[in-house]
Amino acid sequence: MNHFKTAAIGLSIFTALSGAAPALAQAQPLPAEPVVAAAETATPAMWRVADEDSEFILLGTFHILPPSLQWRNDDLSEAFDNAETIYFEVDATAADAQAKTLNTVMTQGFNPKDVTLASMLDRADAQKLQEIAAELKLPYAAIDTMRPWNAFLTLSVQFIINQGFQPGAGVDHVLLADAKAAGKDVRFFETIEEQLAFFTGLSPEVEKDLLVITIRDWDKQADAFDELFTAWATGDTDLIDVNMNEDMREQAPEVYQRLIVDRNAAWAEMLDAELKEQSGKVMVAVGAAHLVGGEFSVPALLKAKGYEVSRYGVEDAPEAANDN
Repeated sequence: MNHFKTAAIGLSIFTALSGAAPALAQAQPLPAEPVVAAAETATPAMWRVADEDSEFILLGTFHILPPSLQWRNDDLSEAFDNAETIYFEVDATAADAQAKTLNTVMTQGFNPKDVTLASMLDRADAQKLQEIAAELKLPYAAIDTMRPWNAFLTLSVQFIINQGFQPGAGVDHVLLADAKAAGKDVRFFETIEEQLAFFTGLSPEVEKDLLVITIRDWDKQADAFDELFTAWATGDTDLIDVNMNEDMREQAPEVYQRLIVDRNAAWAEMLDAELKEQSGKVMVAVGAAHLVGGEFSVPALLKAKGYEVSRYGVEDAPEAANDN
């Protein structure tokens, strides 16, 4: 299971977490050589959703990217330029976003006094967690006091940053800044508090399982992340779904329900209302996990509501909600 998808293309709070988490853990200087080999260009998957007077372009984003990556191709640029309104998951760049994130982490992200992760984990898992912290140059004493969900996110954030990826280079971050500068109507599906609640509201058993699976699969993560990034960069929706959704459905169904299914349904309802009430051109930029897969993806949900849905910017694309 590729757990880093949560930070990379699952939740936009990564931008705020990337500022808060390393400060909490007192991170040391990063490795000079990244593990993951980054592509030079990318062609993110996009979909067109339309009715008689509206056209919505749905873009699957990667929330953190190498600064040198060129992902803004002609089709994407045209969709952005034509859009009067642009939807994002959350405004993770707002002035108070990092403060709210830090407050949530500090008040809800740590175990009660005298309760440590080492006391909650099997001896082998606790030993591996200590090794992972050392590998990431994070002080184990700080990690050991965290609730499992906080430790999971902290390790994930630091791992991706260590690969040479930067939140400021992520698709959402760049497009949001450009949309605001261009005076476009910018809207958000969720708040920072709502996104953080997806983790703070997990049952103790589920959040522990999330950390344990991460620990036990840690040595596979570099290759898994590289594969996921390549799938996104090449617009391979089949592989994105396998890497991001399929394993989560099988290994962490409650997490999949909360992070993908429930949110997709809410977003589809909001977009359906917008399509019915307004006319014009709109762009929707959300994590790629939400746009791929079967009946629960946002394109599939909108197609089920009667809209014309097809891949955008792909020659001979099938007239379907997804091409996988």
